[in-house]
Amino acid sequence: MMQTDEYIVPPAAQVPFHYDAFRFNDPERIDAIVDSFPLALFISTDGPRPLASHVPLLRMSGSRNLFGHVDAANPQFAGLRRIHAHIVFMGPDSYIPPEAYVTRQLPTWNYVSVHMSGVVEIINDLPRKLEVLRETAAFLQPDDAPYQFDAQDERVKRFAPHILALRVTVEHEEARIKLSQDKGPSDQHAALDHLLANRARSPRPLLETFLQPLDASTDD
Repeated sequence: MMQTDEYIVPPAAQVPFHYDAFRFNDPERIDAIVDSFPLALFISTDGPRPLASHVPLLRMSGSRNLFGHVDAANPQFAGLRRIHAHIVFMGPDSYIPPEAYVTRQLPTWNYVSVHMSGVVEIINDLPRKLEVLRETAAFLQPDDAPYQFDAQDERVKRFAPHILALRVTVEHEEARIKLSQDKGPSDQHAALDHLLANRARSPRPLLETFLQPLDASTDD
Protein backbone atom coordinates (compact mmCIF):
# COMPACT_ATOMS: atom_id res chain seq x y z
CA MET A 1 0.00 0.00 0.00
CA MET A 2 2.12 2.87 -1.31
CA GLN A 3 1.44 6.37 -0.01
CA THR A 4 2.54 9.66 -1.53
CA ASP A 5 3.48 12.93 0.12
CA GLU A 6 -0.03 14.20 -0.66
CA TYR A 7 -1.74 11.33 1.16
CA ILE A 8 -4.08 12.67 3.87
CA VAL A 9 -3.74 10.64 7.05
CA PRO A 10 -7.06 10.27 8.93
CA PRO A 11 -7.40 12.12 12.25
CA ALA A 12 -6.06 10.29 15.28
CA ALA A 13 -8.55 8.26 17.29
CA GLN A 14 -8.43 8.80 21.02
CA VAL A 15 -8.29 5.91 23.49
CA PRO A 16 -11.78 4.37 23.16
CA PHE A 17 -12.35 3.24 26.73
CA HIS A 18 -11.15 3.51 30.28
CA TYR A 19 -12.49 4.60 33.65
CA ASP A 20 -11.68 8.21 34.45
CA ALA A 21 -9.98 7.22 37.73
CA PHE A 22 -7.29 5.40 35.73
CA ARG A 23 -6.72 8.03 32.99
CA PHE A 24 -3.98 10.65 33.37
CA ASN A 25 -2.76 13.40 31.04
CA ASP A 26 0.04 14.87 33.18
CA PRO A 27 2.94 15.35 30.69
CA GLU A 28 5.68 14.98 33.30
CA ARG A 29 4.42 11.62 34.55
CA ILE A 30 3.75 10.42 31.00
CA ASP A 31 7.32 11.37 30.05
CA ALA A 32 8.69 9.51 33.09
CA ILE A 33 6.92 6.33 31.96
CA VAL A 34 8.05 6.67 28.33
CA ASP A 35 11.65 7.37 29.39
CA SER A 36 11.65 4.38 31.76
CA PHE A 37 9.97 1.93 29.37
CA PRO A 38 10.78 3.11 25.81
CA LEU A 39 10.08 -0.19 24.03
CA ALA A 40 6.68 0.51 22.43
CA LEU A 41 4.10 -1.72 20.76
CA PHE A 42 3.62 0.02 17.42
CA ILE A 43 0.25 -0.79 15.81
CA SER A 44 -0.96 0.18 12.33
CA THR A 45 -3.17 -1.31 9.63
CA ASP A 46 -2.77 -2.43 6.04
CA GLY A 47 -6.37 -2.32 4.88
CA PRO A 48 -8.30 -4.54 7.29
CA ARG A 49 -5.14 -6.31 8.49
CA PRO A 50 -3.56 -5.10 11.76
CA LEU A 51 0.24 -4.96 11.94
CA ALA A 52 2.35 -4.65 15.08
CA SER A 53 6.05 -4.32 15.88
CA HIS A 54 8.10 -3.67 19.01
CA VAL A 55 9.97 -0.39 18.46
CA PRO A 56 12.05 1.64 20.94
CA LEU A 57 10.77 5.23 20.73
CA LEU A 58 12.22 8.32 22.39
CA ARG A 59 11.03 11.90 22.84
CA MET A 60 12.35 14.56 20.52
CA SER A 61 14.08 17.30 22.47
CA GLY A 62 11.67 20.11 23.36
CA SER A 63 8.70 18.33 21.77
CA ARG A 64 5.87 15.88 22.51
CA ASN A 65 6.85 13.95 19.36
CA LEU A 66 8.89 10.75 19.10
CA PHE A 67 11.70 9.25 17.06
CA GLY A 68 13.14 5.80 16.50
CA HIS A 69 14.27 3.39 13.81
CA VAL A 70 13.35 -0.04 12.46
CA ASP A 71 14.71 -2.69 10.12
CA ALA A 72 14.12 -1.60 6.51
CA ALA A 73 12.84 -5.12 5.73
CA ASN A 74 9.97 -4.79 8.22
CA PRO A 75 6.81 -4.99 6.05
CA GLN A 76 4.91 -2.70 8.41
CA PHE A 77 7.09 0.20 7.19
CA ALA A 78 8.87 -0.86 3.98
CA GLY A 79 7.87 1.13 0.88
CA LEU A 80 5.74 3.63 2.83
CA ARG A 81 6.18 7.33 3.54
CA ARG A 82 3.49 8.00 6.13
CA ILE A 83 1.20 5.86 8.24
CA HIS A 84 -1.17 6.39 11.11
CA ALA A 85 -0.31 4.42 14.25
CA HIS A 86 -1.45 3.60 17.76
CA ILE A 87 1.50 3.25 20.13
CA VAL A 88 1.51 1.61 23.56
CA PHE A 89 4.27 1.83 26.18
CA MET A 90 3.90 -0.83 28.90
CA GLY A 91 5.35 -0.40 32.36
CA PRO A 92 5.14 -2.82 35.29
CA ASP A 93 2.08 -5.03 35.74
CA SER A 94 0.97 -7.84 38.02
CA TYR A 95 -1.96 -9.99 39.08
CA ILE A 96 -3.10 -8.83 42.53
CA PRO A 97 -4.60 -11.72 44.55
CA PRO A 98 -7.19 -11.14 47.30
CA GLU A 99 -4.65 -12.00 50.01
CA ALA A 100 -2.42 -9.12 48.94
CA TYR A 101 -4.95 -6.60 50.25
CA VAL A 102 -5.48 -5.41 53.81
CA THR A 103 -9.27 -5.65 53.57
CA ARG A 104 -11.46 -8.27 51.89
CA GLN A 105 -11.22 -7.69 48.12
CA LEU A 106 -11.60 -9.56 44.86
CA PRO A 107 -8.52 -10.19 42.67
CA THR A 108 -7.56 -7.85 39.85
CA TRP A 109 -4.70 -7.00 37.50
CA ASN A 110 -2.80 -3.73 37.94
CA TYR A 111 -0.61 -2.10 35.32
CA VAL A 112 1.06 1.05 34.05
CA SER A 113 0.79 2.09 30.40
CA VAL A 114 0.81 5.05 28.02
CA HIS A 115 -1.27 5.13 24.83
CA MET A 116 -0.49 7.48 21.95
CA SER A 117 -1.77 7.97 18.42
CA GLY A 118 -0.36 10.03 15.61
CA VAL A 119 1.17 10.30 12.17
CA VAL A 120 4.47 8.55 11.43
CA GLU A 121 6.94 9.82 8.83
CA ILE A 122 9.08 6.96 7.50
CA ILE A 123 12.51 8.20 6.44
CA ASN A 124 14.97 6.51 4.06
CA ASP A 125 17.26 9.51 3.57
CA LEU A 126 20.75 8.53 4.78
CA PRO A 127 21.74 11.82 6.49
CA ARG A 128 18.45 11.90 8.41
CA LYS A 129 18.81 8.23 9.35
CA LEU A 130 22.28 8.92 10.72
CA GLU A 131 20.88 11.81 12.72
CA VAL A 132 18.26 9.52 14.30
CA LEU A 133 20.98 6.99 15.17
CA ARG A 134 23.06 9.77 16.71
CA GLU A 135 20.09 11.06 18.75
CA THR A 136 19.29 7.52 19.92
CA ALA A 137 22.83 6.89 21.13
CA ALA A 138 22.97 10.32 22.79
CA PHE A 139 19.76 9.52 24.69
CA LEU A 140 20.69 5.99 25.78
CA GLN A 141 24.47 6.11 26.16
CA PRO A 142 25.98 8.23 28.99
CA ASP A 143 28.70 10.66 27.94
CA ASP A 144 31.33 8.48 29.65
CA ALA A 145 30.10 5.16 28.16
CA PRO A 146 32.65 3.19 26.10
CA TYR A 147 30.46 3.37 22.99
CA GLN A 148 29.72 6.76 21.44
CA PHE A 149 28.07 7.18 18.06
CA ASP A 150 30.42 7.84 15.14
CA ALA A 151 28.96 8.17 11.65
CA GLN A 152 32.36 7.17 10.22
CA ASP A 153 32.42 3.87 12.11
CA GLU A 154 32.50 1.09 9.49
CA ARG A 155 29.80 -0.82 11.40
CA VAL A 156 27.51 2.22 11.22
CA LYS A 157 28.19 2.62 7.49
CA ARG A 158 27.16 -1.01 6.91
CA PHE A 159 24.14 -0.81 9.20
CA ALA A 160 22.55 2.54 8.28
CA PRO A 161 21.42 1.64 4.73
CA HIS A 162 19.38 -1.24 6.15
CA ILE A 163 17.22 0.77 8.55
CA LEU A 164 14.36 3.24 8.29
CA ALA A 165 14.10 6.22 10.60
CA LEU A 166 10.77 7.15 12.18
CA ARG A 167 9.47 10.55 13.25
CA VAL A 168 6.12 10.39 15.05
CA THR A 169 3.89 13.46 15.28
CA VAL A 170 1.85 12.70 18.40
CA GLU A 171 -1.79 13.81 18.16
CA HIS A 172 -3.15 12.26 21.35
CA GLU A 173 -1.56 10.74 24.44
CA GLU A 174 -2.73 9.57 27.82
CA ALA A 175 -1.52 7.34 30.63
CA ARG A 176 -3.66 4.42 31.74
CA ILE A 177 -2.59 3.67 35.30
CA LYS A 178 -4.50 0.99 37.23
CA LEU A 179 -3.13 0.70 40.77
CA SER A 180 -6.28 -0.20 42.72
CA GLN A 181 -7.24 3.48 43.00
CA ASP A 182 -10.87 2.39 43.45
CA LYS A 183 -9.95 1.01 46.89
CA GLY A 184 -8.81 2.63 50.13
CA PRO A 185 -5.26 3.96 50.63
CA SER A 186 -4.11 0.96 52.70
CA ASP A 187 -5.26 -1.47 50.00
CA GLN A 188 -3.75 0.70 47.22
CA HIS A 189 -0.33 0.59 48.86
CA ALA A 190 -0.62 -3.10 49.71
CA ALA A 191 -1.38 -3.82 46.02
CA LEU A 192 1.61 -1.71 44.99
CA ASP A 193 3.86 -3.67 47.36
CA HIS A 194 2.65 -6.91 45.76
CA LEU A 195 3.22 -5.58 42.22
CA LEU A 196 6.78 -4.51 43.04
CA ALA A 197 7.57 -7.76 44.86
CA ASN A 198 6.28 -9.71 41.86
CA ARG A 199 8.64 -7.80 39.54
CA ALA A 200 11.58 -8.75 41.76
CA ARG A 201 11.20 -12.40 40.77
CA SER A 202 13.89 -13.25 38.25
CA PRO A 203 12.75 -14.21 34.73
CA ARG A 204 16.14 -15.84 34.07
CA PRO A 205 14.94 -19.48 34.17
CA LEU A 206 12.33 -18.75 31.49
CA LEU A 207 14.53 -16.55 29.31
CA GLU A 208 17.42 -19.03 29.33
CA THR A 209 15.17 -21.57 27.59
CA PHE A 210 15.40 -19.39 24.46
CA LEU A 211 19.24 -19.54 24.39
CA GLN A 212 21.82 -22.18 23.66
CA PRO A 213 23.45 -23.61 26.81
CA LEU A 214 26.46 -21.49 27.70
CA ASP A 215 28.98 -24.32 27.26
CA ALA A 216 27.59 -25.09 23.77
CA SER A 217 27.52 -21.52 22.44
CA THR A 218 30.14 -20.03 20.18
CA ASP A 219 30.95 -16.33 19.90
CA ASP A 220 31.22 -14.62 16.52
